[in-house]
Amino acid sequence: MNQLTMGLLVAAGLLCFFLYNQNQTLTENNIKLEAAVVEQQQTMAIMKEQYEKQGESLMNMSREMAQIEKEKAEYLAIFSRHNVDLLATKKPGMIELRFNNGSEQVMEGIEDDTEKLYNLGNPDNND
Repeated sequence: MNQLTMGLLVAAGLLCFFLYNQNQTLTENNIKLEAAVVEQQQTMAIMKEQYEKQGESLMNMSREMAQIEKEKAEYLAIFSRHNVDLLATKKPGMIELRFNNGSEQVMEGIEDDTEKLYNLGNPDNND
């Protein structure tokens, strides 16, 4: 009887030791998983913020594009109402001067826009 009791006690002790070790392993894994969940939530919050910023930027660019398209339509309407060839034939000096001045303004605008875009892509450049 004593041997049976001792055998049961040893078996119970081994079972308790096994369950204790398994409980420790599961507790450690749970802590790691909770940390991973917190990290993922932070990452998702950052991604959501970036998505909202992209949406705002896209809306601003769409508005600017609509304004540019409107200006383009206005300029094309002006050119469609005027016979530039006939005017250039009658007053070549006036047309040449205006076209040269207009071309210079357009090129300066393109240079300024290009410089702004370059500076956006290269924040280290403090010119």
